[in-house]
This record gives sequence, structure tokens and C-alpha cells, in this order.
Amino acid sequence: MRRITWSWIAAAVVLCCGGSNNTVGGGGPGAPCAAGPGDPCCAGGECTSGSVCARNVCAVCGGAGEACCAGQSCASQFVCTGGANGGVCAACGMPGEPCCEANGCGGGCCVNGTCTATNSPCPGIMGTCTNGSCGMCGGAGQACCPGGGRGQCTAAGVACGGNNTCASCGGAGQPCCNPASCTGSDLACHGGSCVQCGGAGQPCCAGNSCSSGSCTAEGVCGQCGGAGQPCCAGDSCASGLGCAMGTCAACGGAGEPCCGGMTPCGTGLGCTAGGECATCGGSGQPCCAGDTCSSSLMCTAIATCGTCGAAGEVCCAGMKCTGASLVCAGGGAPTCQTCGMAGAPCCAGRMCGSGLTCHGDTCN
Repeated sequence: MRRITWSWIAAAVVLCCGGSNNTVGGGGPGAPCAAGPGDPCCAGGECTSGSVCARNVCAVCGGAGEACCAGQSCASQFVCTGGANGGVCAACGMPGEPCCEANGCGGGCCVNGTCTATNSPCPGIMGTCTNGSCGMCGGAGQACCPGGGRGQCTAAGVACGGNNTCASCGGAGQPCCNPASCTGSDLACHGGSCVQCGGAGQPCCAGNSCSSGSCTAEGVCGQCGGAGQPCCAGDSCASGLGCAMGTCAACGGAGEPCCGGMTPCGTGLGCTAGGECATCGGSGQPCCAGDTCSSSLMCTAIATCGTCGAAGEVCCAGMKCTGASLVCAGGGAPTCQTCGMAGAPCCAGRMCGSGLTCHGDTCN
């Protein structure tokens, strides 16, 4: 599955600097947030619907191949894959695709996070998919099927609860639905259960919203964003400050944390993978502003200057590769890999060669 890097997100937004309490997007105490893509984030890392706060800047989110929105949410018929950090929205619900929210597979079964068609064997489970159940397990009121750590449920709208039984999910005090979702606007998934959110010391509600304080980088409502205070959600801080090891501090100078926006560092400096400003442009050095490098070097997907894009090389900025038969895949330092063949990663658009289908990001 492709991953979003900060350099890719930054390339998609316009020049601006983030703010935690007073920003051009609004969102001060008691005011609704009006910060859309390209605007500095509102207080607590909030953005308008369809965008997410990334390094103090609101970026487009929720669509296919885009970053997941706050709360690991995506547009209808898409689901957040790859976890909370760097998660990407992907099509869901059809056989071979990831399960939609709350195990949605359109009447099929959600097995190990992937949809299985009705009347088909449930992979790794001794049973056939029927009305969301894998035989003797996985349906509402049935025992949890093996897998998923504490057990898994395969039908829509249920999760593995107490007594190893599949029970309704998403309500207050109920298990969280997969993936980590709850049904009420005043509920958030915390510790595997749906709990009240938005108050001081409580988990942040959907969209990083809080009724008391702002949403901190830890996902808890409280005070954040000022000098010496914890960073807000999306690693956002007040204007002129950057997030360094979870705390807001002066930013932009050599050795200082990177600021938000398209100019995170001063002239001749670039933002390292560790979020610190350093000399940029040379081989192995961070990319300069605008993803530029010196001489024949290019900016890679890990935001350093070097060679990239060919088979086996690290991906270029924007998760790009130079060949049509290559796709950017892998975590950490993603590389360009041949795609579309049996056992190889799926090509762009989840495409595979003749006679093959994309199952779990691999052609089979």
C-alpha cells in the first residue's frame, strides 16, 4: 500500500505557516474552523471536512490514495489502511479489497481485514462465508473466529467482545468497530472500547474536535500549541513555533525544529526526516525548499537528496517511480518495485497482469 510522506503532503499545499490559537483559518476558542486545504490548521490541529492537519497545514484527505482524515476516517466506500500515522485511504468492500468500516463487505465476510465473497471459503478459518458468518464463528452472537490477536468477527456491525463472543459494536461502552470506530459523535475509540470524548482529559472526538481545550498530539483534549506546551494534533504549534519531540519551540534555524508550511526552514536549510533544520541539497542531505537538490540529484520519498525512481531504488518525492511497470511500495524507505506479476505488488489502480487479481496489495 502506498504511504504518504510529509514532503508529498507539503508539495500539495500552498505557502503558509501553522497556528494553534489564532490562524487565518479561524478556529479560535468558540469559533468554527474554516481552514481548508492549503490553510494553516485551526487550534488543536483542526481542519474543515475533507482535509487533515499535517505539519501545521491542512491537506486534502479521504479519497483514494489520499491521507486518512482525522480519526482514521475516509470518504464513503474507502477505508483507512496502514494505521494512524501515514495511513492512506483505499477502496474497500469488494472481494479481495480491505474491509470497509465496521467490517463492511457488502454481504460477504471480513477475514483478517480483507473481504471474502459469500459462499467462498474463509481463509485460515474452517468454514464457508454465509451472511457474514464463517460457519460456526464470526456472526452476531457466535464465538469469535481465530485471528486478530484477541479473536475476530467476520460479520458487519459486530466486534469481538467479552466471553469471546461477537457482539454489537460502536455504542458507549461497547467494543470499537473495525477499524477503531464508534457510532456516536460524542464517542471515540480508546483502549478498544467506545468512550465519551471532547472534555478536558478525554480523547478527542472525530476531526480532532474538543469541547474543552484543544486536541493534543496524544489525541487527548487539553492545552497545547504555545511555547513550551505539548504539540497539538498534526504536530501543529502557534505561528513561529515548530514541534520538537512533542513540545512546541522556536523553529526554522539550523538545529531547530522545522516549521509548518512550504518553507519549514531558513535559506540554505532543509527539513530532515527527524524534523530538524539542517544544510540541504547535497547527497544524503535533506531536500531544500520545493523538493529541490543540487546538480543531478533528486528529492527522494524519504526527503533526502540522491538517486531515485528506478527499479530497486528508493521512490522519488511524491511516491513516484520512473517506469510504467514500477510501483512505490514498502514502509520506512519505500522502493520502486516491478508490479503486476504473480506475487508482485499491484500496479497503480490495483491493476494486475492478465489472469491475475489484486488481493491485499499483491497480485495473485
